[in-house]
Amino acid sequence: MARILFQIALALAMVFGPATAEAARVSPMIVELEPTGRASVARVELTNDSERNIPFEVRMMLGEISEEGELTLSPAEENFLVFPAQAIVESKSQQVFRIQYVGEPELAKSEIYYMSIQQIPVEIEAEASQVQVVINYNVLVNVVPDGVSPVATIRSIEARVEEEKSGIQVRLANDGTGYFMAGLSDWSITGTTQNGETYSENYKGDEMTRKIGVGVIGPGRVRSFFIPLDEELAPDSIKIKVEP
Repeated sequence: MARILFQIALALAMVFGPATAEAARVSPMIVELEPTGRASVARVELTNDSERNIPFEVRMMLGEISEEGELTLSPAEENFLVFPAQAIVESKSQQVFRIQYVGEPELAKSEIYYMSIQQIPVEIEAEASQVQVVINYNVLVNVVPDGVSPVATIRSIEARVEEEKSGIQVRLANDGTGYFMAGLSDWSITGTTQNGETYSENYKGDEMTRKIGVGVIGPGRVRSFFIPLDEELAPDSIKIKVEP
């Protein structure tokens, strides 16, 4: 789901021999903060399920998501306090990381950041033959001031076939001041099939995530989604409504 909620980076060292797998879990993967007050603080827990101690460091990044869903991260550590910034998480134990937004308190719109929890590679003894797997987790952090709200606007709809599957390409914009998640929104798709029959589908809650992922759309941003359908629709008949 979430083509953008986290990235797993695999760094391979010493390609001969058995792999040493590291297992960790992070919760929650999506956090919402306010610019000021008690709600400007969040706690994220990392659980180390592996058989060895693993060192991690935390970096806060500003996130930009392209129309195609590609995530670009840039450092934004001046806007957050993080404790601890580094930690060795012992085997079969948990570590709580605390983050606090300390950036601009008077925001006109919500902002999208990522808490990047990065495993620190460790030195491997020269005589050891193994593959070291380094895993990074990106926790989506939305800073949301009071009074903002998203506005979902359909920019264009195009009937098309992708990988031999009929569907529609939808350019969906957010003309509001708050972020929303297209995959967790309510969708209504209506139209007429090529056989002249009426077509109507409604997707509630997280039903759309199976088709497009979470689909985060920040204020003033546009995302493009291909939505596979069971019927081929007449292009001029298609109508879509999205309610965040």
